[in-house]
Amino acid sequence: MVSAMLLATLAFLFSAQDPIVAPVAGVVAGPTGALTADAVESLDLGNGCRLQGRVLRSTEQTIFLDVGYDVLKVPMAAVVRRESADGGKSGGIVREKLWARAELPERSVAEGSKLMGEAVVKIEAAGGQGSGFVTHADGWIVTNFHVVEREVEVDVVVYPVGKNGFEPRTVRKCKVAAINPAMDLAIVKMEAPADLRLKSVYLGDSDGMEVGATVYAIGAPIGLDRTVSSGIISVTNRTFEGRCHFQITTPINPGNSGGPLFNLRGEVVGVNSSTYRGFQGLNFAIPAKYVIDFLQNRDAFVLDTTRSENGVHYLPAPKKPGSGK
Repeated sequence: MVSAMLLATLAFLFSAQDPIVAPVAGVVAGPTGALTADAVESLDLGNGCRLQGRVLRSTEQTIFLDVGYDVLKVPMAAVVRRESADGGKSGGIVREKLWARAELPERSVAEGSKLMGEAVVKIEAAGGQGSGFVTHADGWIVTNFHVVEREVEVDVVVYPVGKNGFEPRTVRKCKVAAINPAMDLAIVKMEAPADLRLKSVYLGDSDGMEVGATVYAIGAPIGLDRTVSSGIISVTNRTFEGRCHFQITTPINPGNSGGPLFNLRGEVVGVNSSTYRGFQGLNFAIPAKYVIDFLQNRDAFVLDTTRSENGVHYLPAPKKPGSGK
């Protein structure tokens, strides 16, 4: 009788426990516990580490990752990006040819800037400097056209995080690959060294932004790299120079141009572009929807170095000796 009662109690206890989904070849547990395809995934963490393994189960707080010799409990809040082993869609990530979109949780400005800061770069050209951001790990960078105007090559400073903090590196002679002067946008292609792994941003829905939403910028105002500033969106559709802008209170100064404007989910919703000097809180950013269109149609804006209006410096012909002309 006692044995029967003990067995019944153990059976009840086991049935009351939250069940663990066992590894099944070719499938994983989705966010609701249902089995989905694409078993092997890669998880990029905020500390710069990358984990790869078979996802056994995923909840709102934790990912259970089988790495072969152990099962790791990875906090969802520590995951910056999540993708299948072949680089495709996983965990809310949609990856296009030159950019990606993701479903990210809201974070504070401090947390978001720490996670996304490595994807922000400084652009150094002969005529000045500005900021930019990496949209694809192959070295595709977006900035303002006026930052690279009249240039065919620029230097790019990246800020990877090492054991001792940021370790700035300069990559020389990065090609200006495409320009859109009307929208004040440009694309730079950087051939990164083999030992440099680039971090990239996610582009967000700029049409979904509302007046009063908190936004923040990361850039290099007057050369002060890795500067973070925050504010709100004052107007979502301020028009000048023939295009709509976000009017923002986020401080923007020379050198911020071309840098990303983030929302609290760490998505780029705009490109910081201009300000009214002498006034406070009158700053402007180009909505990300124009950036997406530019990247999607990059081949239509490829820089043609044979045309004078596309950025090549043409030096004047030397005078004839003794001509005086």
